[in-house]
Parts: sequence; C-alpha cells; structure tokens
Amino acid sequence: MQAEAEARAQQVAAQFVSWYNQQVGVSLLQYARLGRGRRIHILDTTHVEVPLETGTYECSGVVKNEDGTLSRGYKLATLRTLLDSAGLLTQVALSAIQVHDMALCRPLLAEAPVLRAGDLLLEDRGFLDGATVSHLKRQRQVDVIIPLKANMLATQEAMQLAAMADTWEAHPSRAAQRIAWVHGVAHRWPECAVPLNACVIRFWNKKKKCTDHIVLATTDRKLNAPWMVRHYEERPEIEQDDEQMKSGGWQLQKLSSTRYSEIVFYVLTVVLSYSLYHLFANTKRGARFADKTRQALAFEQLRTQRTHVIVYAGGHFELFETLRFVQMVLQLSPPVQERLRTWLGEHLNQIQKRE
Repeated sequence: MQAEAEARAQQVAAQFVSWYNQQVGVSLLQYARLGRGRRIHILDTTHVEVPLETGTYECSGVVKNEDGTLSRGYKLATLRTLLDSAGLLTQVALSAIQVHDMALCRPLLAEAPVLRAGDLLLEDRGFLDGATVSHLKRQRQVDVIIPLKANMLATQEAMQLAAMADTWEAHPSRAAQRIAWVHGVAHRWPECAVPLNACVIRFWNKKKKCTDHIVLATTDRKLNAPWMVRHYEERPEIEQDDEQMKSGGWQLQKLSSTRYSEIVFYVLTVVLSYSLYHLFANTKRGARFADKTRQALAFEQLRTQRTHVIVYAGGHFELFETLRFVQMVLQLSPPVQERLRTWLGEHLNQIQKRE
C-alpha cells in the first residue's frame, strides 16, 4: 500500500514539476526580456531537510554527511538563469536526498526548454560528467564551464602545460592569484568527446601552506582565461542566494505536510515566489530591493508598519499599500461595495470550514 501511495505521489509531483519547467520557467524569461544574446545559467542543488527520526515523509531519503551524521529529506536541483543583478530559477528537479546530483540533473539538462544554442552553463564538480558535457555541446550547442578534479589526467595535463608555457597573467579580481590559458585538454578526459580548453588558477593554499591550483575547463573555445574566471565567479554569489532561500525568510525548509505531492507543490511555490521577487528587483521600480534579503524587508515592514496586498482581477494583478487599497474600496459605489461584502463573507466562511 505504501509503495502504491508513493508511486501515485510521484506521478502527481512529476506533473507539478513539468508544469513549472515547461510553463512557468519559460514565462519568467519572457517577462525578463533578455533578448537574443547569450544566456548564462547556473546548475546547483540544495538539500531540503526534515527531522531524521520522522520516517513518514513520503519519498524522502537518508544520506550520510561528510561529518558522519545522517540527514533525511529531499534534494532540490535548480537551473538559475542570470539577470543583471540576480537570477531566476527557471528549471527545477526534486528527488530523495541521497540521489546523486548528476542522476537528478541529467534529464533536466536534456529537456530544459530555457537552454538554447549559444548559452553558457556554469557547473561545479558534482556535475562532472563527460557524456553530459558532450551532449550539451553537440546536441544543444550549449557551452559549459566546470572545474576539473585534482586527480584527473586532464587537470595534470593543464597544470604541466601552464608551467611549461610560463605565461601567467593577473587574475581579474584577486591580486594575489595568477591565471594561465591552456589549449586542448579533452584528449586526457576520455569520457568527454568534444574539444576543451582550460584556465589554470595558481594561488597560495593557506591550509596546505603551499602553492595550489584550480583548473576550469570549457567547451567554449572562444573564451580566454580572464573571461572564464569572470563568468565562473558568478557561482559563489548564487550559493549565497541558495542559503537565503533556505534560511533568509523564504522558509524553503518549513514543510507543513508529509505527503510528497504537497511537499513538491510547496517547494515550487517558494521557488516561484523567490523568482518573482528577483524578477521585480531587476526592474527600475524594484531596483531598491536588489541588495536586500526577504528577511531584511520583513523587519523593515514591521518597523514602518506598512503592509501591502496583491489584488487579482481577470488576467491582471496590482500591488497596493493596504491603507490605500481600503481607501479605494471605500470610494466605490454602494452596489459594488455590497457585492464585495457578499463575496468576502462567502470566502471567509469557506476558509473557516477548511480550518
């Protein structure tokens, strides 16, 4: 019975996720009006944890953390499309927490309608998969920047070629680091079937107390070393945004149901709210919110005691300050006020019955 219930929940959840990816994510980009140029996307995952001892959360899993502790919950994958000052979560995938990042994201990358020819995807080492990098370049004409693992032959090759050429240049944002561009390292990564260039970053590792290296690889053969670094430095800022989504007032972790379909729906509403906020913050009217967290805005609202309401009518909506909206309602004709009073009474009765 439990297996059947979880199978049904998975089907409903898949419909929710498909709706978001095929309809919502595409619409967000249409509103953003990014034009026909290259879009930059960031692929990432984050944990949505629930109490470990509560095994009643449908379709949840358990994973062992690096410190040896166990965590229960889900893994949320997001494809973030960058705007001028923020990013929109245009594609999502959800699974049990123990599922590998690449297993969760591979279908998403294969089908994502927001990825188009010429786009650039920024990944971290958890998504290191030569076959997927090759598919994105060959089948979808999407380029990738990804850091290589230290034990890979391609990494060793890039470091040796950089040392031999000895043409180090300044890091675009960190004065103490040096970078070098290296041509052609894909032959040392057998799983990758497309050409790769690399950027070797040389720095002083304070923990190891020695010179160390990071190697970024890209399928975009037109990118030089400084631009590879500039693009990839978008990732740390986005990781901070993920923390904000979990603990900065968006309440991603605050699940009120153990049913998987309801959990997925809740997560999608948080993701949508987060994206709509950043979409507005990227406009002229919303620019003053661009550098503020939702938590900071909530504190500001409490301090000023100003609240707002969103009013929907037909296919349109508008944001009103609460007192101004009340003033507008009071100016309506008596018949219209009576209709509103009747509708509101019926609506409040329905809410009370549900509670």
